[in-house]
Amino acid sequence: MTFGAGFRLYSPVYLMRMFRLLRVAAFIPLLIGLSLTSGLCSAKSGSSSETSLPGPKAVTVSEDGNTTTYNAAFFDQFEPLTLRNMIDRIPGVSIEGSASGSDRRGLRGSQDAILINGQQVIGKNNDGSSALAQVLASQVEYIEIIRGSSSEVQSTTQKIINVVLKSDAQSVTQVQASLLFYEGDDSARLNPTVIYSANNENNNYTLFFRSLKNVRPWTRTKLTTDQAGAPRQRNDELESLLTHKVRATGRFEQVADSGSRLQLSSYLEGDFLDRERRESAFTVLTPQNSEGVSDILEIDKRDKWTTELSADYSRPIGKSESITVLGFFNWQEESRDREVLDLFGPTDLVVTRQARKDVKTESIIRGTYDRTPSKIWGFQYGLEGTLNTQETDFDLQTREGDELVPLPVFNSNGTVTEYRGEFFSTARWHPIDDLSFEFGVAIEASRISQASDDVDNSRFLSYVKPSLSAFWNVTPSDRLFFSIVRDVQQLDFLEFVATITDRDQELEAGNPNLLPEKSWDATIGYEHGLGNGAGLISVSGFYRRVEDVAGRVLFRDLISQPGNIGSGSEKGGEAELSLQFTRLGWWDGILTTKYLYRDTSVTDPFSDTKRSFDQTSDWEFEVSYRHDVDTVIDGYVNLSYSENGRKLIHDIDYIENVKDSGTLSIVLAHQIQKNMELRATVRNLVNDGRIRRDRQLFEPDAQGGRQQIGSRFERHEWGKFFSLVLNWNV
Repeated sequence: MTFGAGFRLYSPVYLMRMFRLLRVAAFIPLLIGLSLTSGLCSAKSGSSSETSLPGPKAVTVSEDGNTTTYNAAFFDQFEPLTLRNMIDRIPGVSIEGSASGSDRRGLRGSQDAILINGQQVIGKNNDGSSALAQVLASQVEYIEIIRGSSSEVQSTTQKIINVVLKSDAQSVTQVQASLLFYEGDDSARLNPTVIYSANNENNNYTLFFRSLKNVRPWTRTKLTTDQAGAPRQRNDELESLLTHKVRATGRFEQVADSGSRLQLSSYLEGDFLDRERRESAFTVLTPQNSEGVSDILEIDKRDKWTTELSADYSRPIGKSESITVLGFFNWQEESRDREVLDLFGPTDLVVTRQARKDVKTESIIRGTYDRTPSKIWGFQYGLEGTLNTQETDFDLQTREGDELVPLPVFNSNGTVTEYRGEFFSTARWHPIDDLSFEFGVAIEASRISQASDDVDNSRFLSYVKPSLSAFWNVTPSDRLFFSIVRDVQQLDFLEFVATITDRDQELEAGNPNLLPEKSWDATIGYEHGLGNGAGLISVSGFYRRVEDVAGRVLFRDLISQPGNIGSGSEKGGEAELSLQFTRLGWWDGILTTKYLYRDTSVTDPFSDTKRSFDQTSDWEFEVSYRHDVDTVIDGYVNLSYSENGRKLIHDIDYIENVKDSGTLSIVLAHQIQKNMELRATVRNLVNDGRIRRDRQLFEPDAQGGRQQIGSRFERHEWGKFFSLVLNWNV
């Protein structure tokens, strides 16, 4: 089988040798930086009035300490080409959000803390993070980092990023060419990206296009043992995954002299996947000998199209009032064809064939009214209406003798529809300059119905979601924050219908009676800004009381399906240290490190014992060091490492412990000239992106119990990843 011809430029082996030399040199600045961090405690605090940090009015801090403004002049010495290059040089700022966030319902709950010209980019696939990736550095007038509440976004303990674009007429085009490949792939592929942006006093717009093709080889080894630990079966898998993504987006913003603002966004993406997986199974007779059991080949083709459109209009009414109206539409269609062939016999026979098509839509309209009569008080009222639909057509055929015949599957086709309405209100109170509160309440009601040949189900759900946030600037450098929120997560309608799992090739029943997880989320934290803008230290603790925890439940006595397994809890803490060595008078480097600890508990429905939430790691760690080099390469070196703790997955016939080996990456960038940059990246420098899975195997019985019958060890590995990217502002 072939995955298509690649664009051969030169030997990937040569590039791999070059990257191996680079990774050795990159460890040196990180070790130096870590050894000198003990001297940071002596940094002085900033003053309480508005200050200008070193540089030609490059960085200013507001009187209350809530807003730090980085003017374009701050970044001139680095000659950045993209907005991300600029944000990477601001300590304590990330556009990825908090590690403890959740997937919430509707647009109001999905808002991130990213603004462009004070206006939020509305979308799900085409959200604020995506919009920032398409902004070029030459367009930026200044960047505001806001700590505290804002009328533009829902209350948050995270930092709000507001990017303000220049109003003088200009246009710029960026062309990007990237060369991507994994170790073990015999060809490299050239992928183009084009960004065109234009802005003037009254409007700005951006057009974006990218084509991204890549092949990822993957190997897996599975060893199954009996309860006594003796080996019984070995499975060897080879997989090759060809992915091709084509994305086109557009954004337009018009500002009238009256202060009204219109924002239009569009998004189109085609995601194509060709996958071949060959699995050979062997019965282990002795440690030295085995005999073949099966040899299968799985061919999987998937095409997915996503379209998203949004319109956002705001208009001021007098000096203290404004209204905002927005509309949003998202459409996704995914088609999948899968064949499983038996290669063990004399001829290659198709033993199963699967055809599946899912069409999902989401339509939202929202209106809000804001009033800020004074610096002390502010109000917001709004209504949001949502229509979600999903249509599924799932056909399965299996071999009987010489032909494939349809296999009836319960709850495999049908339509799921959700109508949801929400009223929300928020009050902001600033009794004194250094203290602010935000009170909110949202009331939602929804009706979910599912119709098919096997299921005819409808139910009504309603929730009240209050919230409270407080922000206290103890000093201009020290800040305390607290929040408590009633949260409701979004349901995944794909879990309402039957499906076949990718990894285990098992048929899973859907559950039309799924309920969304609901929780009370409390967070308390502290931030300390180092003097002279040298960095940020933050610590926080959180506690969640969760109702209707998502998990696996018993279905028809011997198999399982998605369901709700009762109430549980989640608690933990998060710490972050970000340092800008330039502000300490040392060298041009930034060190950022984060650590998250999480402890979860819920009662397992199969064993009736306490255990952790599924698919939730007990800790997460990441560290990144960026060092600017003016000589030799005239660019920067970035070294980063991330690793997650174990994740447990519980089902009726197994308990699986999943642990990744950690990811070490290095980026080496060279400024060829002022408007051109070459960037080389290597990921999975250690352990080749390895994942280990340890599974305890159980045999369920008709009484709802189970007995352990053995275990299975799996190791997944896909090798190192390499990329060369050329950015050129034409």
